[in-house]
Amino acid sequence: MDETTQAIFDVMDADTLLVSLLSQFDGEPAIFTMKEVPPDAARPYIWSYADIINTPFESKDLRGRDVTRDIWVVADDVGDEDLVMNIANRVQLIFHRTVMSIGIGNMRTIATGARVGESGDDITARIVTVSFVYQQS
Repeated sequence: MDETTQAIFDVMDADTLLVSLLSQFDGEPAIFTMKEVPPDAARPYIWSYADIINTPFESKDLRGRDVTRDIWVVADDVGDEDLVMNIANRVQLIFHRTVMSIGIGNMRTIATGARVGESGDDITARIVTVSFVYQQS
């Protein structure tokens, strides 16, 4: 797992309220950061695999990257959106103004937003998009 993914995972895994809203997988909270979610994973779960935007920047005094990551919240569709919305709202809240140490710098949240994800016959989803600025020290 790369440093950015590990930092994002650690923030979510450390939040006891968020963890209490998720199912368990192999005795751990169902927060997945691999390319595919295991087919036997129970819902609700969180999935975030890779950056959707990762753009370097450099100025006279500063070097870093603008990073945007989608965090999917997936739950069983039981005709009630409350659970998936509560989880998505919690993800937004825990990343609001969060600063994470990564390697030789830090990454801070600059914006979060949520939108409806694809839903099927038996699932419902929300996508929380989090934008970070990574600055090297």
